[in-house]
Amino acid sequence: MALKVEINTSSYAVVAEELGKTLQQATNVFETFLSERHNLGLLEQCEIDLRQVGGTLRLLQIPGAALLADEMRSLCHSILHSTEAVPEGQLNALSTAFFVVPRYLEFVQSRHSDIPLMALSHVNELRAAHGQLLLPDSYFDSTTRPLFSRDSNIRLRSSTLSGADLERDLKRIAHLFQTGLLGLLRDAQVPLQLTLMSRAIRRLRNCIEPGPQQRFWLIADAVLEAFVNNGLELNSHRKKVLAGLEGQLRGRLKNRLTLNEVLEQELSYLLALSSYHGGMTGKVMKVAKIYPAEINDEQICSLRKLMLGLSYDTVSSVINELRGELRHAKDVLELLAQHQRSDEEEIRPLIAVLKQSADILMVLNLPAFAGSLNEHAVVLDGLIGRDLVKERGQLEDLAETLLFIDGSLAQIDRRKLNYEDLGDLTIERRDAISSDNQLSEARSIVIEESTAAIGMVKRAISAYIESDFDSSHISNLPQLLNSVRGAFYMMGVAKLPEVTGGATEFMRSFVDRNKVNPIEDVQSLETLADAMISIEYFLTELGRRHIADERILQVAEDSIALLRAPPSVSVQQ
Repeated sequence: MALKVEINTSSYAVVAEELGKTLQQATNVFETFLSERHNLGLLEQCEIDLRQVGGTLRLLQIPGAALLADEMRSLCHSILHSTEAVPEGQLNALSTAFFVVPRYLEFVQSRHSDIPLMALSHVNELRAAHGQLLLPDSYFDSTTRPLFSRDSNIRLRSSTLSGADLERDLKRIAHLFQTGLLGLLRDAQVPLQLTLMSRAIRRLRNCIEPGPQQRFWLIADAVLEAFVNNGLELNSHRKKVLAGLEGQLRGRLKNRLTLNEVLEQELSYLLALSSYHGGMTGKVMKVAKIYPAEINDEQICSLRKLMLGLSYDTVSSVINELRGELRHAKDVLELLAQHQRSDEEEIRPLIAVLKQSADILMVLNLPAFAGSLNEHAVVLDGLIGRDLVKERGQLEDLAETLLFIDGSLAQIDRRKLNYEDLGDLTIERRDAISSDNQLSEARSIVIEESTAAIGMVKRAISAYIESDFDSSHISNLPQLLNSVRGAFYMMGVAKLPEVTGGATEFMRSFVDRNKVNPIEDVQSLETLADAMISIEYFLTELGRRHIADERILQVAEDSIALLRAPPSVSVQQ
Protein backbone atom coordinates (compact mmCIF):
# COMPACT_ATOMS: atom_id res chain seq x y z
CA MET A 1 0.00 0.00 0.00
CA ALA A 2 1.28 3.48 -0.89
CA LEU A 3 1.83 6.06 1.84
CA LYS A 4 -0.90 8.17 0.29
CA VAL A 5 -4.22 6.48 -0.54
CA GLU A 6 -6.64 8.33 -2.83
CA ILE A 7 -10.29 8.07 -1.75
CA ASN A 8 -13.54 8.15 -3.69
CA THR A 9 -14.90 11.51 -2.56
CA SER A 10 -18.34 10.93 -4.05
CA SER A 11 -18.78 7.63 -2.18
CA TYR A 12 -17.63 9.34 1.01
CA ALA A 13 -20.09 12.20 0.46
CA VAL A 14 -22.99 9.75 0.22
CA VAL A 15 -22.39 8.36 3.73
CA ALA A 16 -20.63 11.33 5.36
CA GLU A 17 -23.69 12.64 7.19
CA GLU A 18 -24.76 9.26 8.56
CA LEU A 19 -21.17 8.38 9.46
CA GLY A 20 -20.82 11.66 11.35
CA LYS A 21 -24.05 11.00 13.26
CA THR A 22 -22.95 7.50 14.29
CA LEU A 23 -19.54 8.76 15.39
CA GLN A 24 -21.11 11.60 17.37
CA GLN A 25 -23.52 9.15 18.99
CA ALA A 26 -20.60 6.93 20.05
CA THR A 27 -18.82 10.00 21.45
CA ASN A 28 -21.88 11.09 23.44
CA VAL A 29 -22.40 7.59 24.84
CA PHE A 30 -18.74 7.35 25.89
CA GLU A 31 -18.86 10.76 27.59
CA THR A 32 -21.94 9.61 29.52
CA PHE A 33 -20.09 6.42 30.51
CA LEU A 34 -17.25 8.51 31.97
CA SER A 35 -19.68 9.88 34.55
CA GLU A 36 -21.65 6.62 34.97
CA ARG A 37 -18.95 3.95 34.96
CA HIS A 38 -21.20 1.37 36.59
CA ASN A 39 -23.41 1.38 33.46
CA LEU A 40 -21.56 -1.04 31.18
CA GLY A 41 -24.51 -1.00 28.77
CA LEU A 42 -23.31 2.43 27.63
CA LEU A 43 -19.92 1.00 26.72
CA GLU A 44 -21.59 -1.89 24.88
CA GLN A 45 -23.55 0.63 22.78
CA CYS A 46 -20.33 2.56 22.16
CA GLU A 47 -18.66 -0.65 20.92
CA ILE A 48 -21.57 -1.34 18.54
CA ASP A 49 -21.39 2.18 17.10
CA LEU A 50 -17.62 1.95 16.65
CA ARG A 51 -18.01 -1.39 14.87
CA GLN A 52 -20.38 0.30 12.40
CA VAL A 53 -17.99 3.24 11.94
CA GLY A 54 -15.02 0.93 11.33
CA GLY A 55 -16.95 -1.21 8.84
CA THR A 56 -18.10 1.84 6.89
CA LEU A 57 -14.57 3.25 6.74
CA ARG A 58 -13.20 -0.08 5.48
CA LEU A 59 -15.84 -0.13 2.72
CA LEU A 60 -14.80 3.41 1.79
CA GLN A 61 -11.17 2.23 1.75
CA ILE A 62 -9.89 4.77 4.29
CA PRO A 63 -7.42 2.41 6.02
CA GLY A 64 -5.95 4.78 8.63
CA ALA A 65 -9.31 5.91 10.03
CA ALA A 66 -10.73 2.36 9.80
CA LEU A 67 -7.84 0.95 11.85
CA LEU A 68 -8.24 3.71 14.43
CA ALA A 69 -11.97 2.97 14.82
CA ASP A 70 -11.26 -0.78 15.06
CA GLU A 71 -8.68 -0.27 17.83
CA MET A 72 -11.12 1.97 19.74
CA ARG A 73 -13.72 -0.80 19.53
CA SER A 74 -11.12 -3.36 20.63
CA LEU A 75 -10.24 -1.28 23.70
CA CYS A 76 -13.94 -0.92 24.57
CA HIS A 77 -14.26 -4.71 24.31
CA SER A 78 -11.22 -5.18 26.55
CA ILE A 79 -12.68 -2.85 29.21
CA LEU A 80 -16.05 -4.64 29.09
CA HIS A 81 -14.45 -8.04 29.72
CA SER A 82 -12.02 -6.89 32.39
CA THR A 83 -12.68 -8.04 35.96
CA GLU A 84 -10.70 -5.17 37.45
CA ALA A 85 -11.42 -1.46 37.80
CA VAL A 86 -10.96 0.43 34.56
CA PRO A 87 -7.51 2.08 34.51
CA GLU A 88 -7.60 5.82 33.84
CA GLY A 89 -4.99 5.32 31.13
CA GLN A 90 -7.43 3.30 29.02
CA LEU A 91 -10.19 5.88 29.35
CA ASN A 92 -7.73 8.69 28.54
CA ALA A 93 -6.59 6.83 25.42
CA LEU A 94 -10.20 6.44 24.27
CA SER A 95 -10.98 10.10 25.03
CA THR A 96 -8.02 11.18 22.91
CA ALA A 97 -9.09 8.88 20.07
CA PHE A 98 -12.64 10.28 20.08
CA PHE A 99 -11.04 13.72 19.67
CA VAL A 100 -8.74 12.54 16.86
CA VAL A 101 -11.13 10.54 14.62
CA PRO A 102 -13.42 13.38 13.42
CA ARG A 103 -10.40 15.58 12.73
CA TYR A 104 -8.72 12.73 10.88
CA LEU A 105 -11.80 12.35 8.68
CA GLU A 106 -11.87 16.09 8.02
CA PHE A 107 -8.22 15.86 6.98
CA VAL A 108 -8.99 12.98 4.60
CA GLN A 109 -11.98 14.80 3.13
CA SER A 110 -10.11 18.09 2.63
CA ARG A 111 -7.19 16.41 0.82
CA HIS A 112 -9.20 13.68 -0.93
CA SER A 113 -6.67 11.12 0.33
CA ASP A 114 -5.64 9.17 3.41
CA ILE A 115 -2.11 8.96 4.82
CA PRO A 116 -2.55 5.89 7.09
CA LEU A 117 0.81 6.38 8.78
CA MET A 118 -0.60 9.53 10.41
CA ALA A 119 -3.03 7.36 12.38
CA LEU A 120 -0.44 4.83 13.52
CA SER A 121 0.84 6.71 16.58
CA HIS A 122 -2.75 7.12 17.86
CA VAL A 123 -3.46 3.45 17.11
CA ASN A 124 -0.42 2.40 19.14
CA GLU A 125 -1.53 4.55 22.08
CA LEU A 126 -4.79 2.57 22.12
CA ARG A 127 -2.98 -0.76 21.81
CA ALA A 128 -0.51 0.12 24.55
CA ALA A 129 -3.39 1.05 26.87
CA HIS A 130 -4.49 -2.60 27.08
CA GLY A 131 -1.16 -4.34 26.62
CA GLN A 132 -1.26 -5.14 22.89
CA LEU A 133 1.84 -5.33 20.72
CA LEU A 134 2.58 -2.04 18.98
CA LEU A 135 2.26 -1.93 15.20
CA PRO A 136 5.41 -1.16 13.18
CA ASP A 137 5.80 1.87 10.92
CA SER A 138 5.81 -0.53 7.96
CA TYR A 139 2.37 -1.95 8.91
CA PHE A 140 0.65 -0.43 5.88
CA ASP A 141 3.62 -1.02 3.56
CA SER A 142 3.25 -3.98 1.19
CA THR A 143 6.56 -3.42 -0.62
CA THR A 144 9.07 -6.28 -0.44
CA ARG A 145 12.58 -4.87 -0.04
CA PRO A 146 15.75 -6.94 -0.49
CA LEU A 147 17.78 -7.34 2.70
CA PHE A 148 20.95 -5.27 2.54
CA SER A 149 22.74 -7.61 4.97
CA ARG A 150 22.06 -10.64 2.76
CA ASP A 151 22.40 -9.36 -0.79
CA SER A 152 25.10 -6.70 -0.71
CA ASN A 153 28.84 -7.08 -1.14
CA ILE A 154 29.54 -3.68 0.43
CA ARG A 155 32.31 -3.63 3.01
CA LEU A 156 33.76 -0.83 5.14
CA ARG A 157 37.38 0.22 5.12
CA SER A 158 38.05 -0.12 8.84
CA SER A 159 40.34 -1.81 11.32
CA THR A 160 38.54 -4.96 12.39
CA LEU A 161 39.30 -6.70 15.67
CA SER A 162 39.25 -10.34 16.72
CA GLY A 163 39.70 -12.52 19.74
CA ALA A 164 40.10 -10.90 23.14
CA ASP A 165 40.39 -7.40 21.66
CA LEU A 166 37.03 -7.74 19.92
CA GLU A 167 35.37 -9.19 23.04
CA ARG A 168 36.69 -6.33 25.19
CA ASP A 169 35.48 -3.67 22.77
CA LEU A 170 32.11 -5.34 22.32
CA LYS A 171 31.50 -5.19 26.09
CA ARG A 172 32.35 -1.46 26.18
CA ILE A 173 30.16 -0.81 23.17
CA ALA A 174 27.26 -2.75 24.69
CA HIS A 175 27.59 -0.83 27.96
CA LEU A 176 27.63 2.53 26.13
CA PHE A 177 24.58 1.58 24.04
CA GLN A 178 22.66 0.26 27.05
CA THR A 179 23.39 3.43 29.01
CA GLY A 180 21.99 5.56 26.20
CA LEU A 181 18.97 3.27 25.72
CA LEU A 182 18.11 3.34 29.43
CA GLY A 183 18.17 7.15 29.42
CA LEU A 184 16.10 7.18 26.23
CA LEU A 185 13.42 4.94 27.73
CA ARG A 186 13.27 7.28 30.72
CA ASP A 187 12.98 10.31 28.38
CA ALA A 188 16.02 11.87 30.07
CA GLN A 189 18.10 14.21 27.86
CA VAL A 190 16.97 12.40 24.71
CA PRO A 191 19.39 14.07 22.23
CA LEU A 192 22.37 13.10 24.41
CA GLN A 193 21.19 9.49 24.74
CA LEU A 194 20.70 9.18 20.98
CA THR A 195 24.20 10.51 20.43
CA LEU A 196 25.64 7.93 22.86
CA MET A 197 23.79 5.11 21.10
CA SER A 198 24.90 6.36 17.70
CA ARG A 199 28.56 6.47 18.80
CA ALA A 200 28.28 2.93 20.16
CA ILE A 201 26.86 1.51 16.92
CA ARG A 202 29.43 3.36 14.84
CA ARG A 203 32.25 1.83 16.87
CA LEU A 204 30.63 -1.58 16.58
CA ARG A 205 30.33 -1.60 12.78
CA ASN A 206 33.93 -0.39 12.51
CA CYS A 207 35.44 -3.16 14.62
CA ILE A 208 33.61 -6.26 13.31
CA GLU A 209 34.55 -8.22 10.23
CA PRO A 210 32.99 -7.38 6.81
CA GLY A 211 29.87 -9.32 5.92
CA PRO A 212 26.17 -9.52 6.78
CA GLN A 213 26.69 -8.45 10.43
CA GLN A 214 28.65 -5.36 9.46
CA ARG A 215 26.06 -4.39 6.84
CA PHE A 216 23.22 -4.84 9.34
CA TRP A 217 24.92 -2.50 11.81
CA LEU A 218 25.61 -0.09 8.97
CA ILE A 219 21.84 0.22 8.48
CA ALA A 220 21.37 0.64 12.23
CA ASP A 221 24.05 3.35 12.28
CA ALA A 222 22.28 5.24 9.48
CA VAL A 223 18.94 5.12 11.35
CA LEU A 224 20.46 6.41 14.58
CA GLU A 225 22.19 9.22 12.68
CA ALA A 226 18.76 10.14 11.24
CA PHE A 227 17.34 10.30 14.78
CA VAL A 228 20.27 12.42 15.99
CA ASN A 229 19.70 14.88 13.11
CA ASN A 230 15.93 15.09 13.72
CA GLY A 231 15.11 13.26 10.51
CA LEU A 232 12.87 10.87 12.45
CA GLU A 233 10.44 11.55 15.30
CA LEU A 234 10.88 9.39 18.39
CA ASN A 235 7.78 7.53 19.59
CA SER A 236 6.92 4.43 21.63
CA HIS A 237 7.24 1.96 18.78
CA ARG A 238 10.52 3.40 17.56
CA LYS A 239 11.94 3.15 21.06
CA LYS A 240 11.11 -0.56 20.89
CA VAL A 241 12.91 -0.80 17.55
CA LEU A 242 16.02 0.71 19.15
CA ALA A 243 15.60 -1.66 22.09
CA GLY A 244 15.57 -4.48 19.53
CA LEU A 245 19.06 -3.40 18.49
CA GLU A 246 20.18 -3.95 22.08
CA GLY A 247 18.94 -7.55 21.82
CA GLN A 248 20.96 -8.03 18.63
CA LEU A 249 23.97 -6.54 20.37
CA ARG A 250 23.68 -9.00 23.27
CA GLY A 251 23.45 -11.83 20.77
CA ARG A 252 26.65 -10.57 19.10
CA LEU A 253 28.38 -10.61 22.50
CA LYS A 254 27.44 -14.28 22.89
CA ASN A 255 28.62 -14.97 19.33
CA ARG A 256 25.09 -15.61 18.10
CA LEU A 257 25.31 -14.32 14.53
CA THR A 258 21.70 -14.86 13.40
CA LEU A 259 20.25 -11.53 12.29
CA ASN A 260 16.70 -10.35 12.97
CA GLU A 261 15.48 -9.86 9.41
CA VAL A 262 12.14 -8.36 10.52
CA LEU A 263 14.05 -5.74 12.50
CA GLU A 264 16.24 -5.02 9.48
CA GLN A 265 13.17 -4.50 7.27
CA GLU A 266 11.80 -2.02 9.81
CA LEU A 267 15.12 -0.17 9.93
CA SER A 268 15.15 0.07 6.14
CA TYR A 269 11.60 1.43 6.16
CA LEU A 270 12.56 4.06 8.74
CA LEU A 271 15.43 5.14 6.50
CA ALA A 272 13.01 5.57 3.60
CA LEU A 273 10.78 7.71 5.84
CA SER A 274 13.61 9.86 7.19
CA SER A 275 13.72 13.52 6.18
CA TYR A 276 17.50 13.53 6.81
CA HIS A 277 19.58 12.25 3.89
CA GLY A 278 22.99 13.68 4.75
CA GLY A 279 26.15 12.08 6.12
CA MET A 280 26.30 8.33 6.57
CA THR A 281 22.50 8.08 6.31
CA GLY A 282 22.52 9.31 2.72
CA LYS A 283 25.47 7.08 1.76
CA VAL A 284 23.85 3.96 3.22
CA MET A 285 20.56 4.70 1.49
CA LYS A 286 22.40 5.00 -1.79
CA VAL A 287 24.39 1.75 -1.55
CA ALA A 288 21.44 -0.16 -0.05
CA LYS A 289 19.12 1.24 -2.76
CA ILE A 290 16.66 2.55 -0.20
CA TYR A 291 14.68 5.31 -1.90
CA PRO A 292 13.04 8.21 -0.02
CA ALA A 293 9.31 7.81 0.56
CA GLU A 294 6.88 10.11 -1.27
CA ILE A 295 6.07 11.74 2.11
CA ASN A 296 8.80 11.92 4.75
CA ASP A 297 8.51 11.73 8.51
CA GLU A 298 8.85 15.49 9.02
CA GLN A 299 5.96 16.16 6.63
CA ILE A 300 3.81 13.52 8.34
CA CYS A 301 4.47 15.10 11.76
CA SER A 302 3.62 18.54 10.38
CA LEU A 303 0.38 17.26 8.82
CA ARG A 304 -0.56 15.50 12.06
CA LYS A 305 -0.14 18.73 14.03
CA LEU A 306 -2.22 20.56 11.45
CA MET A 307 -4.88 17.85 11.62
CA LEU A 308 -5.13 18.13 15.41
CA GLY A 309 -5.65 21.89 15.25
CA LEU A 310 -8.99 23.60 14.81
CA SER A 311 -11.76 21.47 13.28
CA TYR A 312 -12.97 22.30 9.77
CA ASP A 313 -16.36 23.50 10.99
CA THR A 314 -14.66 25.86 13.45
CA VAL A 315 -12.17 27.06 10.83
CA SER A 316 -14.95 27.59 8.28
CA SER A 317 -16.93 29.66 10.79
CA VAL A 318 -13.87 31.72 11.72
CA ILE A 319 -12.95 32.25 8.06
CA ASN A 320 -16.44 33.51 7.24
CA GLU A 321 -16.30 35.99 10.13
CA LEU A 322 -12.80 37.06 9.17
CA ARG A 323 -13.77 37.61 5.54
CA GLY A 324 -16.56 39.87 6.81
CA GLU A 325 -13.98 41.91 8.74
CA LEU A 326 -11.74 42.14 5.68
CA ARG A 327 -14.66 43.34 3.54
CA HIS A 328 -15.35 45.98 6.20
CA ALA A 329 -11.68 47.02 6.02
CA LYS A 330 -11.96 47.33 2.23
CA ASP A 331 -15.03 49.56 2.60
CA VAL A 332 -13.23 51.83 5.09
CA LEU A 333 -10.18 51.95 2.80
CA GLU A 334 -12.39 52.92 -0.14
CA LEU A 335 -13.87 55.80 1.87
CA LEU A 336 -10.38 56.98 2.80
CA ALA A 337 -9.35 56.97 -0.84
CA GLN A 338 -12.48 58.91 -1.85
CA HIS A 339 -12.43 61.54 0.92
CA GLN A 340 -8.64 61.87 1.09
CA ARG A 341 -8.93 62.48 4.85
CA SER A 342 -6.09 61.34 7.07
CA ASP A 343 -7.49 62.35 10.45
CA GLU A 344 -6.71 60.04 13.35
CA GLU A 345 -10.39 59.17 13.83
CA GLU A 346 -10.53 58.09 10.17
CA ILE A 347 -7.44 55.86 10.15
CA ARG A 348 -7.39 54.41 13.70
CA PRO A 349 -10.49 52.19 13.18
CA LEU A 350 -8.90 50.66 10.06
CA ILE A 351 -5.66 50.00 11.94
CA ALA A 352 -7.67 48.27 14.70
CA VAL A 353 -9.43 46.03 12.15
CA LEU A 354 -6.12 45.08 10.53
CA LYS A 355 -4.53 44.17 13.87
CA GLN A 356 -7.55 42.18 14.99
CA SER A 357 -7.61 40.30 11.67
CA ALA A 358 -3.86 39.62 12.01
CA ASP A 359 -4.43 38.04 15.44
CA ILE A 360 -7.10 35.74 14.01
CA LEU A 361 -4.82 34.79 11.10
CA MET A 362 -2.15 33.75 13.60
CA VAL A 363 -4.68 31.47 15.32
CA LEU A 364 -5.46 29.99 11.90
CA ASN A 365 -1.74 29.27 11.45
CA LEU A 366 -1.31 31.82 8.64
CA PRO A 367 1.65 33.88 9.95
CA ALA A 368 2.60 35.28 6.53
CA PHE A 369 -0.82 36.92 6.15
CA ALA A 370 -0.80 38.13 9.76
CA GLY A 371 2.64 39.70 9.30
CA SER A 372 1.53 41.44 6.11
CA LEU A 373 -1.50 43.04 7.81
CA ASN A 374 0.62 44.15 10.78
CA GLU A 375 3.10 45.79 8.39
CA HIS A 376 0.27 47.67 6.68
CA ALA A 377 -1.05 48.74 10.09
CA VAL A 378 2.33 50.31 10.86
CA VAL A 379 2.34 52.07 7.48
CA LEU A 380 -1.18 53.42 8.07
CA ASP A 381 -0.15 54.74 11.47
CA GLY A 382 2.53 56.77 9.70
CA LEU A 383 -0.04 58.24 7.28
CA ILE A 384 -2.03 60.04 9.99
CA GLY A 385 -2.12 63.76 9.16
CA ARG A 386 -0.39 63.34 5.79
CA ASP A 387 -1.62 64.10 2.28
CA LEU A 388 -3.20 60.83 1.07
CA VAL A 389 -3.06 61.95 -2.56
CA LYS A 390 0.71 61.49 -2.40
CA GLU A 391 0.34 58.15 -0.58
CA ARG A 392 -2.07 56.55 -3.03
CA GLY A 393 0.41 53.76 -3.75
CA GLN A 394 0.36 52.65 -0.10
CA LEU A 395 -3.43 52.49 -0.11
CA GLU A 396 -3.46 50.51 -3.36
CA ASP A 397 -0.94 48.02 -1.92
CA LEU A 398 -3.18 47.50 1.11
CA ALA A 399 -6.23 47.05 -1.13
CA GLU A 400 -4.39 44.37 -3.16
CA THR A 401 -3.31 42.61 0.04
CA LEU A 402 -6.86 42.57 1.42
CA LEU A 403 -8.21 41.20 -1.86
CA PHE A 404 -5.53 38.50 -1.98
CA ILE A 405 -6.07 37.40 1.62
CA ASP A 406 -9.85 37.35 1.14
CA GLY A 407 -9.49 35.24 -1.99
CA SER A 408 -7.03 32.85 -0.33
CA LEU A 409 -9.35 32.36 2.65
CA ALA A 410 -12.18 31.59 0.24
CA GLN A 411 -10.00 28.94 -1.41
CA ILE A 412 -9.14 27.43 1.99
CA ASP A 413 -12.83 27.30 2.82
CA ARG A 414 -13.46 25.54 -0.47
CA ARG A 415 -10.64 23.12 0.48
CA LYS A 416 -8.75 24.03 -2.67
CA LEU A 417 -5.80 25.45 -0.72
CA ASN A 418 -3.95 24.09 2.31
CA TYR A 419 -2.15 26.18 4.91
CA GLU A 420 1.22 24.91 3.71
CA ASP A 421 0.43 26.31 0.23
CA LEU A 422 0.52 29.82 1.72
CA GLY A 423 3.96 29.79 3.30
CA ASP A 424 6.59 31.20 0.95
CA LEU A 425 4.58 33.18 -1.62
CA THR A 426 6.29 34.39 -4.78
CA ILE A 427 4.66 36.95 -7.08
CA GLU A 428 3.89 34.17 -9.57
CA ARG A 429 2.31 32.06 -6.84
CA ARG A 430 0.17 34.97 -5.64
CA ASP A 431 -1.03 35.62 -9.20
CA ALA A 432 -1.87 31.93 -9.65
CA ILE A 433 -3.87 31.83 -6.39
CA SER A 434 -5.75 35.03 -7.30
CA SER A 435 -6.55 33.72 -10.78
CA ASP A 436 -7.69 30.37 -9.40
CA ASN A 437 -9.92 32.14 -6.87
CA GLN A 438 -11.55 34.27 -9.59
CA LEU A 439 -12.11 31.13 -11.65
CA SER A 440 -13.62 29.37 -8.62
CA GLU A 441 -15.94 32.32 -7.96
CA ALA A 442 -17.12 32.28 -11.58
CA ARG A 443 -17.49 28.51 -11.46
CA SER A 444 -19.60 28.77 -8.30
CA ILE A 445 -21.93 31.25 -9.98
CA VAL A 446 -22.28 28.99 -13.04
CA ILE A 447 -22.99 25.96 -10.82
CA GLU A 448 -25.59 27.89 -8.83
CA GLU A 449 -27.36 29.20 -11.93
CA SER A 450 -27.24 25.82 -13.66
CA THR A 451 -28.65 24.06 -10.60
CA ALA A 452 -31.51 26.55 -10.51
CA ALA A 453 -32.18 25.96 -14.24
CA ILE A 454 -32.25 22.16 -13.82
CA GLY A 455 -34.71 22.65 -10.95
CA MET A 456 -36.92 24.69 -13.29
CA VAL A 457 -36.84 21.89 -15.87
CA LYS A 458 -37.98 19.36 -13.25
CA ARG A 459 -40.80 21.63 -12.07
CA ALA A 460 -41.92 22.31 -15.66
CA ILE A 461 -42.14 18.57 -16.36
CA SER A 462 -44.25 18.03 -13.23
CA ALA A 463 -46.51 20.99 -14.09
CA TYR A 464 -47.01 19.69 -17.65
CA ILE A 465 -48.14 16.26 -16.45
CA GLU A 466 -50.32 17.62 -13.63
CA SER A 467 -52.04 20.12 -15.99
CA ASP A 468 -53.26 17.32 -18.25
CA PHE A 469 -50.51 17.99 -20.82
CA ASP A 470 -50.73 21.77 -21.23
CA SER A 471 -47.78 22.38 -23.61
CA SER A 472 -47.29 25.96 -22.40
CA HIS A 473 -45.42 24.55 -19.38
CA ILE A 474 -42.71 22.93 -21.49
CA SER A 475 -42.54 25.15 -24.58
CA ASN A 476 -39.39 26.99 -23.40
CA LEU A 477 -37.54 23.91 -22.11
CA PRO A 478 -35.45 23.35 -25.28
CA GLN A 479 -34.06 26.90 -25.02
CA LEU A 480 -33.52 26.55 -21.26
CA LEU A 481 -31.66 23.25 -21.61
CA ASN A 482 -29.56 24.67 -24.43
CA SER A 483 -28.52 27.66 -22.31
CA VAL A 484 -27.53 25.31 -19.48
CA ARG A 485 -25.53 23.27 -21.97
CA GLY A 486 -23.56 26.40 -22.89
CA ALA A 487 -22.79 27.05 -19.20
CA PHE A 488 -21.63 23.46 -18.78
CA TYR A 489 -18.94 23.94 -21.43
CA MET A 490 -17.33 26.49 -19.09
CA MET A 491 -16.98 23.88 -16.32
CA GLY A 492 -14.75 21.56 -18.31
CA VAL A 493 -16.79 18.45 -17.47
CA ALA A 494 -17.03 16.63 -20.79
CA LYS A 495 -20.09 14.51 -20.00
CA LEU A 496 -22.34 17.41 -18.92
CA PRO A 497 -22.67 19.19 -22.31
CA GLU A 498 -23.09 15.84 -24.06
CA VAL A 499 -25.89 14.69 -21.75
CA THR A 500 -27.61 18.09 -21.80
CA GLY A 501 -27.31 18.21 -25.60
CA GLY A 502 -29.16 14.90 -25.81
CA ALA A 503 -31.85 16.24 -23.46
CA THR A 504 -32.21 19.38 -25.63
CA GLU A 505 -32.63 17.32 -28.82
CA PHE A 506 -35.26 15.13 -27.18
CA MET A 507 -37.17 18.11 -25.81
CA ARG A 508 -37.22 19.88 -29.19
CA SER A 509 -38.71 16.84 -30.91
CA PHE A 510 -41.09 16.31 -27.97
CA VAL A 511 -42.45 19.89 -28.12
CA ASP A 512 -42.84 19.70 -31.93
CA ARG A 513 -44.61 16.30 -32.04
CA ASN A 514 -48.04 16.13 -33.70
CA LYS A 515 -50.14 14.39 -31.04
CA VAL A 516 -50.12 13.59 -27.37
CA ASN A 517 -49.76 9.99 -26.20
CA PRO A 518 -50.30 10.21 -22.43
CA ILE A 519 -48.77 6.84 -21.45
CA GLU A 520 -45.67 7.11 -23.65
CA ASP A 521 -45.22 10.84 -22.92
CA VAL A 522 -45.28 10.35 -19.15
CA GLN A 523 -42.80 7.49 -19.43
CA SER A 524 -40.44 9.56 -21.60
CA LEU A 525 -40.64 12.60 -19.35
CA GLU A 526 -39.97 10.49 -16.25
CA THR A 527 -36.86 9.15 -17.97
CA LEU A 528 -35.82 12.75 -18.71
CA ALA A 529 -36.50 13.65 -15.06
CA ASP A 530 -34.15 10.82 -14.00
CA ALA A 531 -31.42 12.44 -16.10
CA MET A 532 -32.14 15.85 -14.53
CA ILE A 533 -31.94 14.40 -11.00
CA SER A 534 -28.59 12.80 -11.85
CA ILE A 535 -27.25 16.12 -13.20
CA GLU A 536 -28.65 18.01 -10.20
CA TYR A 537 -26.94 15.64 -7.76
CA PHE A 538 -23.66 15.99 -9.65
CA LEU A 539 -23.92 19.80 -9.53
CA THR A 540 -24.69 19.70 -5.80
CA GLU A 541 -21.52 17.70 -5.18
CA LEU A 542 -19.54 20.01 -7.44
CA GLY A 543 -20.84 23.11 -5.67
CA ARG A 544 -20.29 21.76 -2.18
CA ARG A 545 -16.84 20.26 -2.62
CA HIS A 546 -15.68 21.63 -6.00
CA ILE A 547 -14.98 18.07 -7.05
CA ALA A 548 -17.38 15.31 -8.06
CA ASP A 549 -17.15 11.82 -9.48
CA GLU A 550 -18.35 11.80 -13.09
CA ARG A 551 -19.72 8.30 -12.52
CA ILE A 552 -22.66 10.05 -10.84
CA LEU A 553 -23.71 11.06 -14.37
CA GLN A 554 -24.08 7.42 -15.48
CA VAL A 555 -27.84 7.53 -14.73
CA ALA A 556 -28.15 10.65 -16.91
CA GLU A 557 -26.19 9.02 -19.75
CA ASP A 558 -28.32 5.87 -19.61
CA SER A 559 -31.53 7.92 -19.53
CA ILE A 560 -30.55 10.02 -22.55
CA ALA A 561 -29.45 6.88 -24.45
CA LEU A 562 -32.88 5.39 -23.75
CA LEU A 563 -34.64 8.53 -25.03
CA ARG A 564 -32.51 8.52 -28.19
CA ALA A 565 -33.26 4.85 -28.93
CA PRO A 566 -35.76 4.27 -31.75
CA PRO A 567 -39.20 3.12 -30.57
CA SER A 568 -39.70 -0.61 -30.56
CA VAL A 569 -42.02 -1.92 -33.28
CA SER A 570 -44.30 -4.81 -32.49
CA VAL A 571 -44.68 -7.39 -35.29
CA GLN A 572 -47.99 -9.15 -35.68
CA GLN A 573 -47.93 -12.77 -36.66
